[in-house]
This record gives sequence, C-alpha cells and structure tokens, in this order.
Amino acid sequence: MGSKHSKKSKFGLILFSLSLIIIAISSILIKKPIEKKAAVKPTISNSKKVALSVESSSSTSVVSSSSVSITESTEKVETTGGPGWVKVNSTGDGEKFTDLSTAHVTIYKAHNPYVLKTATSIMPTLQVLPEVMAQYPDALILNASGFNMDEGNITGFQINNGKLFIDWDENIRAKQAFVINKDGSITTYDNTTPAKQIIANGAEQSYSFGKILIKNGQDQNEGEAVNWMLHSFIGNDKDNNIYVMVSETGAGYDNIMSQIAPLNLENLVLMDGGGSSQMGLKGQVIVPSQDNRQVGDFIVLK
Repeated sequence: MGSKHSKKSKFGLILFSLSLIIIAISSILIKKPIEKKAAVKPTISNSKKVALSVESSSSTSVVSSSSVSITESTEKVETTGGPGWVKVNSTGDGEKFTDLSTAHVTIYKAHNPYVLKTATSIMPTLQVLPEVMAQYPDALILNASGFNMDEGNITGFQINNGKLFIDWDENIRAKQAFVINKDGSITTYDNTTPAKQIIANGAEQSYSFGKILIKNGQDQNEGEAVNWMLHSFIGNDKDNNIYVMVSETGAGYDNIMSQIAPLNLENLVLMDGGGSSQMGLKGQVIVPSQDNRQVGDFIVLK
C-alpha cells in the first residue's frame, strides 16, 4: 500500500509541475502581442509631429521653396487671435504723420508708429473705411491686402501676430509681401523664401497683393503691374518711416515713380486698388472708396 501511494504522489507531482509549465508558457505567449501593440502606439503618434528648428543665424540666406513642404515648414492657424500692435522704431525727427502728397499721389509718412493689421483669418470681417476709423479714431488707415470679391476670402501670403494663416501659392494672385518684424524692422519677400524661414526671421505682420516695386532702394521696373486704376501702396525708407499712398486713376507707373523719387524709399509694395483703395486719418476720409467697398484687410498706424 505504501509503494502504491508513493507512486500516486509522484505522478500527481509531475502533473502539477506540467500544469505550472503550461500556464507559464501561455502567459508569455499572451503577454508578447500585448506588449507589441503597446509599443506601436507611440511610434504612430510621434510620426505625425515633426519638429523642425531654424537657426536664426541662417536668416540671411534664401532657402529654395521647392525644398520645403507646407506641412514641414510652419503650422498654419485658422485664426491668429485678436489683432495686436507692433512698434516700428524710426530714426531721426519728425511728426507722427506728415502729408507729402504730390500732384497725382496721396502720400502720408508715419514716424515711430505702432502698427496693426486687421485681417486675422482667411475669411476676415469685411469693412468699409468709416467702420475701421470708428474703431481707431486717432489712426492713419489704408486698405492693404486683396481679397476675393465673390467669396470674401483674403489673398496672398498672410501673417498676423507672428502666426501664418495663408501660405505662398495657396492662390494665384500674390507672390510677394511687405513684412513688419517683431522688432519693428521692415523687409519684403517673394515666394522663393518659405514661410518657416520668414517666421524664423521674426515676421509679425505681412501685407500681400501686388508686386514689389522698390526693393533695397532699387526700382524693380514693374511697370506692367500698375494699370489705369487707383492703386494703394505701402513702403518704408532707410530711417524706418512707413509710407502709405494712393495714386490717382490713370497716374501711370513712370509718373508715380518720378513723383515719389524724392522720398528715397527703401521698399515699396503694391496693394489692392480700384474701389478697394481708401485712406483715412484721425476720423477724416482722405481718399474715399469709389464704390463704398468693404475690404478684408487694413493697415492701421497710430
């Protein structure tokens, strides 16, 4: 009896050991797929966000736009938030606003102004000049970037509050821009410089519609860009004064350029024109819209 009991005990022990081994193997086989699935998740989420940095020291070089895709360059936003002011520091002396108008061009110079851009999204609130003057009664105001009159969406390369809301080549109209940086310096760009570099260089506001007519003090000979209509312009000189202008109907490129030559402008960019052109100062209309047109973007200086 004793030997039979011993054999039964040994057999039971073997069965128990085998059961433990089977359970251990099963738990390992089940655990590994779970771990593999858990490991895949962070890989997928990380692949969606690619962090790119641009060294500020590279701001003087021009990067080919073909080498940077929109998703890799700079994240776009639907809205930049409420418009803010940027201080533009001008050198030398001068009044806040000076009328320098000629026979065929209405010209105002702004010295040491704070500057605000009204458009903050691709579908901005369309306004006529008196509505904007009511919001900023002490300011010099000019229409700026163009817009689609059928749909109301703004065109061109658009930045406000240092945030991009329309990139290059999203529309066929505007390939160049007048840019005010966070430090108040001013420059111009065309679509050969990608958005990521322009943002890295400190861009705070951009205004975009027509051609760069003067760049770094040089006439770009863009006579075909100016037709018989009224035209609005934004420019700056070497002392970092800002100039807003509206030319008369039929003034012509050569006539306009000769009349503004004494200003010695550093940069000048063509803005929207025709019925969109409108200028006001301290609550008074200087140049009315020809058709009381609502527009999507104004530059406001105070």
